[in-house]
Amino acid sequence: MWRYIVRRILLQGIPVLLGFTFLLYLIITIAPGSPVTHLRGVPELDTSVIAQREAQLGLDQPFIVQYVKWLGRVVRLDLGLSFDSARRPVVTLIGERMPATIILSLSSIILGWGIGIPVGILSARYQYSIFDYVITFFAFVGISIPSFFFGLTLLYVFALKLNVLPAGGFFMAGEAHTFIGYVRYLLLPALTLGLGSIASVARYMRASLLEVLNEDYLRTARAKGLREKIVIYKHALRNALLPILTLMGFMLPSIFSGAVIVENIFTWPGLGSLAIQAVNERNYPVIMGINLMFAVLIFLGSIIADVSYAFADPRIRYE
Repeated sequence: MWRYIVRRILLQGIPVLLGFTFLLYLIITIAPGSPVTHLRGVPELDTSVIAQREAQLGLDQPFIVQYVKWLGRVVRLDLGLSFDSARRPVVTLIGERMPATIILSLSSIILGWGIGIPVGILSARYQYSIFDYVITFFAFVGISIPSFFFGLTLLYVFALKLNVLPAGGFFMAGEAHTFIGYVRYLLLPALTLGLGSIASVARYMRASLLEVLNEDYLRTARAKGLREKIVIYKHALRNALLPILTLMGFMLPSIFSGAVIVENIFTWPGLGSLAIQAVNERNYPVIMGINLMFAVLIFLGSIIADVSYAFADPRIRYE
């Protein structure tokens, strides 16, 4: 198992990350606009001052030189300094925003898997029933509806019209931090971010379980007189979870990246708002740092999915 993981990292993970960071750095450097002209709090600058500031930031050097220097810092676990006037380390900026994003992402994952898997199992057990048709309809709606539209709808209904939940943010100044308060501020963004997960997991779980339920070994189990609950939850469910584990591996980073939109809708103080701010300011180190983290999450998610196969199905072994 460990040899397989190390081989995946060395032969697949590192080359893919290098190619991704190279293309990303190339794209953001050739994009219109200069980080100097987007500095907050800086008045209009003439050409000579802009050139001087770009030289101080190393932006006057060729693209490949900038990329190699950035890559050299990353190898030393240093993501560089932000281009804004404070010149703070990118690691510090990400570390400050990471807890809020983790809370939001984990909440949406718990909602997605905690609701999606049971609903998918029930939909498969009662195939072609009214319950199955209702779940199928709402699953397609959940997959199709854009997160920003769903988030704005929730804001309009629960924050503006009913006024039962806060419209955004993460506690007001001077407000006591209580568990109920966390739930109130977290509920709308977590539902918005988790809607797609609930729908996807439910559909995949239903399809996977229906496919397994037609296997010969389950017909044999029923012929032996086993109850349907034992057939499904003890014998069928374990094999049906394999496609779901694949979905889980790639859903983890997609949830983190999806938080970029949701956090800006609800003014959630996480990595999403930091990423949008960095793009608007052409803050190359922050953009690269956040996207590198997402790329690593995608790769780790694929490894987690592969390793989970061996735990779900004893027949699978990695040599």
